[in-house]
Amino acid sequence: MNQLRITELAALEGVVERDVQTFLLDDGVSANAKKALMKKLFGTGAGAANMLAYKEEITEITADMYASIADGSFDKVHVGMHYTAPSGRNYYFAHADYYYGHGPSAENLNHHMVVIEDELTIFEKHQTSNDTTGGAAASLIYTTVLPDHQSELEADFGASHILEFSFYQTNAVSGGVPSGEAAVTKKAALMNLSQVMGHPLGMLAGGDQHNCYNRERQFKLFEAMPETIIARKASDHTRYHWWCDDVESASLFGGVYYAGSAGYDRASASSGVRRAFLIG
Repeated sequence: MNQLRITELAALEGVVERDVQTFLLDDGVSANAKKALMKKLFGTGAGAANMLAYKEEITEITADMYASIADGSFDKVHVGMHYTAPSGRNYYFAHADYYYGHGPSAENLNHHMVVIEDELTIFEKHQTSNDTTGGAAASLIYTTVLPDHQSELEADFGASHILEFSFYQTNAVSGGVPSGEAAVTKKAALMNLSQVMGHPLGMLAGGDQHNCYNRERQFKLFEAMPETIIARKASDHTRYHWWCDDVESASLFGGVYYAGSAGYDRASASSGVRRAFLIG
């Protein structure tokens, strides 16, 4: 076996580091070759797909890519892929196996990639009045808007590739604070502020647990590429605020301001609906 002494290894590391940097920064090296090297360095699986976060433009999701998600290898995909569908709608790959084995029911035992919308195409209110009674479960976005627009996601990804997933959703509010939740199964959802920022807004004493539950971790996309927290209108590409589903008071739901900071707005205000869903 060829062995190196510690002093020799230390000297070698600097050379290897410079060679890898040169290889990755060389415009003459194909993207596939660079990706192959990164896969060799990081390996495969959800952990590698989450660690290997960088923006890569794609206009097609191939059968091999879907297969690599379904079998849990993720060797054809990574967080940060930016997909432009034939419809013109844009999406980011946001987190590998976020819900895997984690949640209220067996739907979460399928390997998956969380996908989120890049640009905003839907603008709606949570409720017709400034009232958060019934929590996110009673929101018009969940009862009407998301189901009415599900066909768009199916057209862009194929109905068979969009997976159901389970999570806990607020369904009761007492004294302006979330006081209960129920297990639900959806094909698309709003994000909560923990998934976006890594923590809730912090307005509530004892209520944020109902907003979070099995959605308490930040998506790797937002951790590695925080600029993607900002969303723009698809129509004119201006920055715009968008809804989360955290209950913040008797009249306010959480959201993300146009500049990318955590915030809130009146339940009857119209804001962007930025969908998150699973493919596999």
